[in-house]
Amino acid sequence: MRRLFSLEPIFCIALLCGCVSPPPPLSQEELSTVGYGRFPDDYEKIIKDHFAKTLSEADSAQYRFGTPYSGYLQEGPLLGGKIQDAGYFVDVRIKAKARSGKYLAEKHVGVLIKNGEVLMEMTSEDLGKVKRGQ
Repeated sequence: MRRLFSLEPIFCIALLCGCVSPPPPLSQEELSTVGYGRFPDDYEKIIKDHFAKTLSEADSAQYRFGTPYSGYLQEGPLLGGKIQDAGYFVDVRIKAKARSGKYLAEKHVGVLIKNGEVLMEMTSEDLGKVKRGQ
């Protein structure tokens, strides 16, 4: 009897998906060498300036800021578990006007700041993957 398709690729994909696990925790030595940059005392201004470039009515935007915390994103175990990005993460909720003048629904984002510069915006789900620093 002839097979219509091979099961080998399906088995390989299932094996790889089953092997996906969280990256190994960093040692104390590795944690002590993480470069978070300087603490962003003016984080609210940094974030507002960043979003002013993309919001159509930036002056009318309303922000709710969380407290910045040091943290890092780590690559998966298949990529070596190395630190991908590190700095100060801020949980931000933004409500801004559309071009029509009506306020849009509040948007929940995460922002990575390092040395006074926004390096990355992320979804609230991605923000949940951040490992807190020391």
